[in-house]
Amino acid sequence: MGPGERIRECGRAATLRLRELLGEDLVAAWLAGSGALGGAVPGQSDVDLVAVCAGDPPDELRRAIAGRLGELALTWPVRGLEFVLYARAAVATPARAPRFAINLNVGPRMPYRLSLDPADEPAHWFLLDLAILRDHGRALAGPPPGELIGPIPRRWLLEALRDSMAWHQANEPALQQSVLNASRGWRFAEEGVWCSKDAAGAWARDRTADPATVEAALALRHGDRSHVLDPARVEAFQGEALAAVERALGPSATGG
Repeated sequence: MGPGERIRECGRAATLRLRELLGEDLVAAWLAGSGALGGAVPGQSDVDLVAVCAGDPPDELRRAIAGRLGELALTWPVRGLEFVLYARAAVATPARAPRFAINLNVGPRMPYRLSLDPADEPAHWFLLDLAILRDHGRALAGPPPGELIGPIPRRWLLEALRDSMAWHQANEPALQQSVLNASRGWRFAEEGVWCSKDAAGAWARDRTADPATVEAALALRHGDRSHVLDPARVEAFQGEALAAVERALGPSATGG
C-alpha cells in the first residue's frame, strides 16, 4: 500500500469514529494536505482531516472527540493526525480568523496539541487550509467542500501567506518546509493555483535565482540527507516568494 492510500485509509477510519460520536450531526469530512493534493511521503506526511458538524458542540463532546481520535491516531503507521472541526456556520461564511471548534495534532511522531479556542492559534494556517480544501478537498463523508465552504477573498489569502512566511522564518527548524511552503505561496500569488509541495517546488525551481536551494529542499523532503540547506539562502529564497506576494497585494501591501 502506497503512502497516499495509507493516508486515505486512516482518514476513513477517523471518519467512522466521528460518525459514532456525532451521529447525524456530522455534516461532512474531507481529506486535505497530501491526502488531497498528492505527494505523500512515507514517514513525513500525516493525515490532514477537516470535519464539519451541524452546530457548535459542547465542551464535553469536543474533548471526547479529541480523546477518541487521539487513541486511534496513535496506532497509525503515519506521522499522525492533524484534525480540525468546524460548525457548519463557521465555514459557510469564512472569517479572517476561522472559528474552529477543535484543533488537534496527535500521532506516533507528532507533538500533541489540543486547542479549543481559535484565539490560541495563528489564524493564517486555518484560512489557507480552508482555501486549499475548498478547491481540492477529498470528501470522505457528506458533500464536496465547495458546497459548504464559502469563498474567501483573495486579499485575505495573500495576507495570510505573508503571515505564514514570517512564521516560518521565526519558528520553522525544518528549512525544507520553509522553502516548499514559500514555493506554494509564490505560485498562488502568481497564478492563483494551490498545489502539492512537490509540485510547488518544481514550479519555483524554474523561476528562482537559486534553483539549487529548491532542489535540496525537495531532496530532503524525500529522505535524501546528503543535502544541507544554508539558512541565509533559504531566507533569500523566502524573500523572492514574499516579494511576489507583496506585488500581488499591490501598493498598500505594507499597510495591512
